[in-house]
Amino acid sequence: MSINGLIKRQLSQSHDSNGWFVCVKNALDGVDVELACWKPVDADVNCIWEIVAHLTYYNYAYVQRFKGIDFQYDVSSNNQTFSVGEYDESSWQVEIARYDAVMNEFRELVDGADESKFAEPVSADNQTKWATLILNIAAHNAYHAGQIMLIRRLRGAWDLANGVS
Repeated sequence: MSINGLIKRQLSQSHDSNGWFVCVKNALDGVDVELACWKPVDADVNCIWEIVAHLTYYNYAYVQRFKGIDFQYDVSSNNQTFSVGEYDESSWQVEIARYDAVMNEFRELVDGADESKFAEPVSADNQTKWATLILNIAAHNAYHAGQIMLIRRLRGAWDLANGVS
């Protein structure tokens, strides 16, 4: 398998193709705005919607950088990437669509990239090679899919027949 194929496969398995774990898209299947906003405790924890906003933010940043655009973070802390606007069903559906579009674009870019791209550093400031960075992104997405699954299970809103018993 080519490096492009391997990286594309990992992005797919964290985004929309269950493998050893439930991917983000399937973890979100059937989540309405009420569940997307629910928090299991009053403590400082993130709801599903906030997790998706965070994933969209960072995946979008690296899609832009992969395309050669010098994306600059417009937040001063990671916590700000978990921020959302109005909690309504329409906005929630837009958020899901944004995440899906970003991940589909990322996968298409990876698929069409010259293999030499993956051995290049991300930038002059970040010497991590693209192959390593994108595989870490896939792992990061899978980590947050696990958080979404935990929230759904705590709420009693997950059918174990859909994966991960």
